[in-house]
Amino acid sequence: MQDEIRINREHKDRLFRRIFEKKEDLLSLYNALNESDYTDTDALEIYTMDSFVYMGMRNDLSFLIDMTLNIYEHQSTYNPNMPLRGFFYMSSAFQKYVALNKLDIYSSKMIPLPLPRYYIFYNGAREMPDESTLYLTDSMPGADAAEKSSAQFAAHMVNINAGHNNGIMKRCPKLLQYSLFIEEIRMNQKKGFSLKEAVEVAADSCIQKGILADILLGNKAEVTEMILQEYDENLHISNEKEISYQEGLEKGLEAGRREEQEKTRKEKQRADEANKRAEVFRLRLQGKSEEEISVLMNLSLENIQEILCDK
Repeated sequence: MQDEIRINREHKDRLFRRIFEKKEDLLSLYNALNESDYTDTDALEIYTMDSFVYMGMRNDLSFLIDMTLNIYEHQSTYNPNMPLRGFFYMSSAFQKYVALNKLDIYSSKMIPLPLPRYYIFYNGAREMPDESTLYLTDSMPGADAAEKSSAQFAAHMVNINAGHNNGIMKRCPKLLQYSLFIEEIRMNQKKGFSLKEAVEVAADSCIQKGILADILLGNKAEVTEMILQEYDENLHISNEKEISYQEGLEKGLEAGRREEQEKTRKEKQRADEANKRAEVFRLRLQGKSEEEISVLMNLSLENIQEILCDK
């Protein structure tokens, strides 16, 4: 049951998604990233892909605006495979776009497509620059993979830890508030609070300061559960990776043991065969007949004859 709770994240909301569930807040985040000034929330079309789940977790935010297809995802752990993950997401989003707009991909006329943009909002403990870009071809062999590959996809990582990307934070107050809330939680943990206590104390403090007050007021228990759930899943994934590593290591060691045992068996077999041949020839030199050697060594006459003939 616990594994079901951890894995079935399509049934759970995350705080990051909750903060930007309103169109005006999501539009503010988009404007902050692109230094644009859109104000018409009706121009923003939300794309939900609930049926598309990757590693038990759907993407956080998907939306279309001004022919730009945006997928935003929050990450608290660094993952160099995010371009591949985004590539899967975007493929699903494009399929939905084509279906919704009844586009004919077999037409002789080129169909218009939105520009794909994939952003990762990172607030993990690993030190990262304000912004960085990961490419799908980074995972491919060869220094010229980017030139030779038929597919290229970029994941734009934005560091939203406190003290990073001040320009974006100023342009998007909700993103700044989220950053400050997470920072409060971490500071409380450093003081010795359990994670649950750290979240609850941070929530009370942020409400007093007007940080995410509209979300935290009356929803403190739910927010706490969201963060505990996310922490639990990250821990679960880490444990699964460790278990997989240990299982792989054990399998490798077992395979190595079997290989060594087989090598030893073959070497013993070769040594026994050499000793047997040497004994056959020794007895033959003593004048023993083939029949006598067969009896003395408990070998068939045919076997003795084969050894004597194979000099």
